[in-house]
Amino acid sequence: MPLAMNASGLPQASGGNPTDYIDISFQRYVRNRVTSSAAHLVNGIPDYAYGPDFVLREKLRAMPGTFPFFKAITNQYVPYIKQVCNLDCLRVGPGQFPEIHEMTQDCARRLGIGMPTVYIYPDPSIINAYTIATEDDSPLIIIHSSVVERFTPGELKSIIGHECGHIHNNHGIYNTAANIILNAMSAGLPILRQILSLLSLPLRYALQAWMRAAEVTCDRAGSICCDDLHDELTCLAKFLYGGAFDAGEINLDAVLRQYDMLRSTPVRLLELESDHPVPVRRLFAVKEFFNSELLYAWRPEWRTPDLQLIGKQELDARCERYIGVIKSQKAKKKR
Repeated sequence: MPLAMNASGLPQASGGNPTDYIDISFQRYVRNRVTSSAAHLVNGIPDYAYGPDFVLREKLRAMPGTFPFFKAITNQYVPYIKQVCNLDCLRVGPGQFPEIHEMTQDCARRLGIGMPTVYIYPDPSIINAYTIATEDDSPLIIIHSSVVERFTPGELKSIIGHECGHIHNNHGIYNTAANIILNAMSAGLPILRQILSLLSLPLRYALQAWMRAAEVTCDRAGSICCDDLHDELTCLAKFLYGGAFDAGEINLDAVLRQYDMLRSTPVRLLELESDHPVPVRRLFAVKEFFNSELLYAWRPEWRTPDLQLIGKQELDARCERYIGVIKSQKAKKKR
């Protein structure tokens, strides 16, 4: 007997179950997931990645002995931190902070990565979230309780997307090792002091320059994962004041005007010692990403006919004008 066609154009035997011809196999799911992720990779790198992120990371890798040294540090550190988190932190799951668990699932699914383990660290005083990962261990995202307390759900999802961006871009070994090295150097930990004293000043500055570039990449991941682009802007702005005053809506235009004050003084060079661009720089870089083809390749539902979008090369060039510490350029009047 010939097969009838259902409303979706699929063959359906008369009187049969309409789902019989729908492929719901796990193999199909994996195949679709891989195809979707591959569509956003360029030479194995996520298409939204900030160019200097990869370039500076490759320069670090080219330094003799650097990568094996980083890997040795993280392979010892990450398992230890996992046990500490189980002792001191609250693990997020379907029955524990389920909203955060769902946010993380959504971000991981959108970027095409595995589900990371998320912990809430009890610290109401420091606004922070970070990722710990190696090539050999499943990644952790650690969110300070102050972030959960002071940021809106939309802003929190932006932060989780940012951290998933570190995982998506394979920042794990470099990011984790850099934080260990730089924090140990500043703290003067006696066990590591002699080893770290052998590191040259150029390597330290190279690590910090790469980390600043990596943050731009991950801010883009946060934008891709968030539900509303405005949340990405207010999230970054809150890093300037901690979100602790319940002040309601902040004046983003006033915040952005701080950039020209920043770039007009040599004090900006203090940022060379920082592992993050200052929030005002990040705000400008994110606003440039909002005008890029890359964002709407990931979120086509946001695209409107009136948008005039820029390509990847122009996007990175514009971001470098704001992110570069030495050659900071004045903000355009229209901003």
